[in-house]
Amino acid sequence: MKNIELINEKLIGMESNATTKEEALYEVATIAYKAERVTNKELYYKSLVDRERESTTGFGNGFAIPHAKEDIVKQPSIIVVRLNNAVNWNSLDNKPVKMLVALAIPKKYKGTMHLKLLANLSENLMEEEFRKQLLYSTNKDGICTTIKNIMEELT
Repeated sequence: MKNIELINEKLIGMESNATTKEEALYEVATIAYKAERVTNKELYYKSLVDRERESTTGFGNGFAIPHAKEDIVKQPSIIVVRLNNAVNWNSLDNKPVKMLVALAIPKKYKGTMHLKLLANLSENLMEEEFRKQLLYSTNKDGICTTIKNIMEELT
């Protein structure tokens, strides 16, 4: 799978006005649906919320990696949402979240690709330079390029 297929500018929200975790997750689901990456926005949203109830996806340093594996996902996708206001997420570092890097994964990829993407994102989100590039990109192209650059080894 080419990394260009994982993310594109349609999968990025630059200025979300979400004020709660649920609103932010709904925005992720809406973006995925409008970009035609999921066939059912409500079911994808419910899957994100259900996953969040299992344990937090708040990674730390202002980032969360919400993710869901469902048959309604058409193709593996990375959805990025930057929040205008930090949202309480019960993150591992107890700090609010400013940016979501979400995954939509077809159920058939739940073991392999899902784990590789999560591991790759987690590893890179530990790097301050990577986080800064995402947080301070002034346009969707900058965010796309930053994500694609770390996904090259997976393609």
